[in-house]
Amino acid sequence: MLNQSRAIHHGKLDMAFELRRGYTRMPHVFQQPPLKASRELYEGKDPTATVYIMESSGGMVSGDRNDITVKLAPDSRVRLVQQSALKIYPSHTGDTCHFTIDVDLAERSRLEWMPEVLIPFVDAKFQVDTTLRVAGDATVLWGEIVAPGREKRGEIFDYQSFRSNFKIFVDDELIAFDSLHFAPQDVALGSIGILEGAMYVGSIWLVSPNAKDIDLRALQETLRFEEGLKAGMTRLEGNAIHCRWLAVDQWTMQEEMKCVYALLADMV
Repeated sequence: MLNQSRAIHHGKLDMAFELRRGYTRMPHVFQQPPLKASRELYEGKDPTATVYIMESSGGMVSGDRNDITVKLAPDSRVRLVQQSALKIYPSHTGDTCHFTIDVDLAERSRLEWMPEVLIPFVDAKFQVDTTLRVAGDATVLWGEIVAPGREKRGEIFDYQSFRSNFKIFVDDELIAFDSLHFAPQDVALGSIGILEGAMYVGSIWLVSPNAKDIDLRALQETLRFEEGLKAGMTRLEGNAIHCRWLAVDQWTMQEEMKCVYALLADMV
């Protein structure tokens, strides 16, 4: 019998950044548990604000909801870091966990979101909707990694559903819409034309006015190709680049993504 007695968590995190006296500050932040943000941190004289995002409940359960909004004022520079992997626990009530992320980047601003792993446990149901609204001369570098479950415990594609809708608008024009919908009970995800034996899916998105100067062919030649690791890069309209990986091993893919992420960050 489904358990309907559990209280549903609704985390909210609204962050607004702006440039003050040469450093990016976060003068406006609203936090509703289980979501929480650290204060701004700085590396030496780098004016970029680094903020850690924490999820204090340890994971999302049956119908939980998290909403994050991020606004960058002109010329601000921010690096967001997830404190840990996001765990999606079994849906004992049959309800879906929802996560929305809305980001607005004003003129000449820059945002980096370091990728962490999203892990849907057995019987989990999850949907994430991500929208990036980017000014034409702003820069965003964004990553994400989706695991098949708790692989070390033998939970591989045992979740009920995973859905991701990812949109990028540049100057209010939609330049990218990436939709993933995995329902392992309905489709054999490892079959040809789907994941083809891979278990982990990784993505990096770059939008920048400097993206047009990147030699994509040269960058592709730096990619590591080996058994169990596949990768591809695509140049999109609107000065954008998309990189996607499929892998059987999380750590191999994560190390490769970190290398490409660092390369792109240096280039733009």
